[in-house]
Amino acid sequence: MPLRFSCFLFLMLIILTSCYKTTATSLTVEVTDSSGSLISGAIVKLKAEPTQNISENEVLIDYEEATNSAGIAFFILSDIYKAGQSGVAIVNVIVHKDGFTAEGIMELIGDYDNRIDIVLQ
Repeated sequence: MPLRFSCFLFLMLIILTSCYKTTATSLTVEVTDSSGSLISGAIVKLKAEPTQNISENEVLIDYEEATNSAGIAFFILSDIYKAGQSGVAIVNVIVHKDGFTAEGIMELIGDYDNRIDIVLQ
């Protein structure tokens, strides 16, 4: 009986550890005005901060997306994050619409839906 129980525990351990599944690394940017109203059609740009890493290689993060009717721009960033990596990146979030500009800096966490709220004034 103890041998069967040990085999069962061993099998469960193998099953549970082999089911590691990563989630998408993403960034959700919500854009509002100073009164809290959602802004659709704003252009949201992501740029690496700083633009070069320690080995002097250029960091290639340069994305652009318009906000939807809910004032949200959504970026999937899984291509710049690899499982086990200690960090993803620090990005500068720049929002433009009708001559107004707002900025924010965001440190991305891997395997997570990162969020930032930007107020366009």
